[in-house]
Amino acid sequence: MPRLTAIYVDFQSPSSFRAWRWLGAASLRGSVEVRPYSLDSDEDGDGEPTSPWDRTTPAWGVELLALGELAREAGGERHLAFIDAAFASVHEHLDDPSSPEAVLALAANAGLDLEEFTADSERWRAEVGLWHQEAEDELGVRDVPCLVFDDEHALLVEFARDVTDPAGALRLLADLADLVEQPVTAVHRTA
Repeated sequence: MPRLTAIYVDFQSPSSFRAWRWLGAASLRGSVEVRPYSLDSDEDGDGEPTSPWDRTTPAWGVELLALGELAREAGGERHLAFIDAAFASVHEHLDDPSSPEAVLALAANAGLDLEEFTADSERWRAEVGLWHQEAEDELGVRDVPCLVFDDEHALLVEFARDVTDPAGALRLLADLADLVEQPVTAVHRTA
C-alpha cells in the first residue's frame, strides 16, 4: 500500500483545514510533511497571472505560508504549532489576518523569531515559491489539499466535512492510498 508522505496546503483553504484535522485524527501530523502551495494569484498589467511571491505587496496568505517556512526551519514541534495556530486563526477564531500586524502577531504567538522573518522575508516567500513550483512541475498539483503518496503520486482531495473519528480517518487513508494507484484522473461524489 502506498504511504502518505506529504500534503500541500494553503492556510486560507477550508478543505486544507479539514485535511489537517483528518491527519490529526489519523495520528499522522508528525509523520506527513506539510508543504506550502499558494492559492493567491495576481495579474500583471497585461492581465497575465503572476506568482504571488513575486508581487511587490505580498498577500496575507503568502505571508502565512512564508512564516510556516520559518517555522519549518525552527523545528518539527514549532512547525506543527504554527500550522495549528494559522489554521485555527483563519478557520476557528475567524480572525482577520489580512493586515501585516495580524500576521506578525500570529507568528509571535506561535513563538517564531519575528526579527529573523522581517530581516529576510523575501527568502521565506521564495521558499514558498520553490515548493509551489516543484508541486506543479513534478506532481501536477494545481489546487489544495493535495496528498502525496510515496513522494511521487499526487491526489487532490476536497474535504466537504471534518473526519475526526480515528477509525474513520484511517479507513479513509486506506481508501485514498488504494485510489492513488487506480487508473483514474478524477472522482467526484455527487450526493
